Order: sequence, then structure tokens, then C-alpha cells
Amino acid sequence: MSCSNCFNGCAETISDQCIKYTGINVPELGILHGDSLLSVENAIVNFLVPVLNGTGIKPIIDNNIICNVVSKYLPTCTQCTGFTLNEVLTAIIKATCDLQDQIDLIVADIAEINADYTLGCVTGVTSSGGTHNVLQATINKLCAINTTLNALILQLNSYVPILASPGHPGVNDYIEAYINSDPTFTLYSSRMIPYVAVPYFAPSLSNFDASGAGLGNYARIFLCNGQNPGVPDLRGRTLVGATTMSAAAFNPVVQPGGGNPTYSLNTTTGANQITLGVTQIPSHTHVATTTIVDPKHRHNFSDDTTDPTNSLRANNDIIPLVTVPSAAQISADGTGTGMIYQTSESSTNISVSVSNSDIGGNLPHSNIQPVHACYYIIYIP
Repeated sequence: MSCSNCFNGCAETISDQCIKYTGINVPELGILHGDSLLSVENAIVNFLVPVLNGTGIKPIIDNNIICNVVSKYLPTCTQCTGFTLNEVLTAIIKATCDLQDQIDLIVADIAEINADYTLGCVTGVTSSGGTHNVLQATINKLCAINTTLNALILQLNSYVPILASPGHPGVNDYIEAYINSDPTFTLYSSRMIPYVAVPYFAPSLSNFDASGAGLGNYARIFLCNGQNPGVPDLRGRTLVGATTMSAAAFNPVVQPGGGNPTYSLNTTTGANQITLGVTQIPSHTHVATTTIVDPKHRHNFSDDTTDPTNSLRANNDIIPLVTVPSAAQISADGTGTGMIYQTSESSTNISVSVSNSDIGGNLPHSNIQPVHACYYIIYIP
């Protein structure tokens, strides 16, 4: 029988507490037949809210299928009741973004790998042929080189190795045996160019006889002392290139005739000391010392004797020089007679002399360039 006016007569108008749920049991929500409508509503609400915000949804996922790229973004499991949907989705999103970054890097690397190549000796492919084609062409080239190398190894088996190995003499062994088979190879002269003088700094000359000829292994090697046929005497001398060996133009510094001699083979010249002559010293002027000596002298003058007021005559610094007849001495105005007077002697003590004496010892000067002494030896066949 349907209910009408259900709230009438109720002490409190709370209908959801007065109505029983008559549906089936829902164990997942904790709802049982006969529960009040309030408890059913609460069960549904308590279920829906976590579902709506994702905290109440826990997908059933086998942990064995969760890869590391996702699991590293899941929270630490303390009470392993499963991860919420939010936690799973967050981990998946972060893992996806991480993978995207890696993919971007890989794409960039692939673009760099597929860039144009510098092929060099690799043939059969273009520089933009792609990594696979270039790599395959490189493999083909390497295999061709390997084939050539193996063929070369077969050919080299007939050659003597440089270094000896057990049962296989080396090149040095064969050379030594060949040298020992010919006694002339033990001579040092066999390693020298004939007629070439070379510096020799041995502390002793015991390998040479008194004439400078070599002894023992030094046979046919001579000291350059001029005491053996064909051997130049280089004692105390430096060497200079002969100017007669070529018709090519000379450098002006060594042009023969321009202060440089013409050097033929075995020409010897030069001096350790040189004395300069007058024509070889720089042009110069000597400064002379002059002394002037002035002898004593007097000044003469005539005086009119008829003029007693003559001032010159009145002074005591004049003396009569000589009295002459009045007819011979006339005063300056042409009248009267007079005398010649002379002032007292005076001297300026001025004398003149010139000295220009010789100087210098006329000795030679050293003309030696910086040198380092050594012996010279030469091989004369």
C-alpha cells in the first residue's frame, strides 16, 4: 500500500533515516538490503568523491609489468595496497615526458649521423648517401684492404725481417755476416768518401804513424799534415771554397778581384799578423803646437830742436839716438834742425815654433778569426 503524507506524524522530518533500502546487496560499496537510505547515500557519496578526484581509484596493475622509466616516478610503497589512479597517471606522464626528451636527443643524433660524410678513399657511395650506405661502403673498402694485406703478407714471407727471431736471422745479421766475409769492410776508410777532409777530435793520434799515415783499421786514412802524397797540409789553416769550380755568377761579397783572391785548388794565402802602411790608414790631420817669440825692438821718431815745448822731448821716456847735421835732419814741418830719438826697448816675449813629431810603434796587429782547433783526416784511395 502506497504511503501518503509520510512526514505527517513523524517526530522529526528526516525521511532518509525513515526509509529502508530494499535493493540488492552491494558489497563493493558496503550497502546491504534493509540499510537506511542515509547509509546508502553515504556509501555512494564516500565512493564517488575519491573516484571523482582519483584518490579512490586503484587500478589493478601487475608490478612486474611496470618498467623502470615509470616506477621511478611512483611514490615509495609503504603499505603496498596499490597505487592510486592519480599516482599512476602522474608517473606515466612524467615517464612519457622523459622519453620525449630522450627521443629528441636521439633524433638530433640521428640527424648528425646522417649528415654529409667526407668519404676520402671510400668509393661506391655519395657523401649524402646516409649512414647505412656509407658504413657499408666503408666495410667493403676495409675488406678490400684486408684482401690486399693478406696477399702482401704472403709476399713478405720471402723477405728477410729486420729483427731476428728464433730460427730466422734478421737483416742486421745478414749485413754483419757479409761485412765479416770481406776484411776490407773492417777498414774505417770503407765508410768514408775519398778526398774529403773531415774534422777529427780524438784525444790521441796513436792510430797514425809519425808521418800521419793511418795504422790498422785506419789504413789509407791520413792526417792532413802534408807529409804524404796527395794529402793537404791543413795545420793552422781554415778552409775556403775554390772560386774556379763553377762559372756561375758570384755573390759580390766573394767576387774575385774585388778584394777577394782567385782561389784555385790547393791555393794557400793569408797572414796571422798585418802591419798597416801609410796608404792603408784612415786620412787624418795632426794638430801642431805654435809658439811665437818677438825680439826686442824700438820705435824711432824725429824731434824739432827749435821747439823747446815739444811734449815728446820733454818726457823722460825718450833718449837721443844720434846727432846729425842740421842739414840732414829737418823737422816734420820742414824748418829748423833736429835729432832722431828712440823710445826705450820693450819686448812682447812672443815666439813661434811648430812641433809635429812621429807617433806609433809600427807593429803588426792580429788578423786571426775565432777558431776551434781540431785535427783533419782524409781518405786517399
